[in-house]
Amino acid sequence: MYNLVELPSIASSLSRFEKDCAITVALKIVDDSCKMDTYEKSIFMALYKALPCRESDFFKQSVFDIIDLTKEAPTAHLYAEIKILREVAMERISRPKMKAFKASIREKLLS
Repeated sequence: MYNLVELPSIASSLSRFEKDCAITVALKIVDDSCKMDTYEKSIFMALYKALPCRESDFFKQSVFDIIDLTKEAPTAHLYAEIKILREVAMERISRPKMKAFKASIREKLLS
């Protein structure tokens, strides 16, 4: 299992690009397109929640509200918005970089 005590420290040490990766993973988790198991989903959502400031080089500020709203009261409209945001972000980030990001987080949590 992971050392969850380190989550706030890991979240605060993320680069701007890595923060955008964390936001993208949160989008994937919220719209259930993420293939992680439930435990890992909870870890990566906790990482997202631990981000020290809600800033992004890629996403508009509204992404944070969309994620929060969808978790609280999902609608087809919100899922459609998330799908668009997620797909555009994944084009920019790329699958190999996203996999590397997730692997680095897992490695940090195991130390």
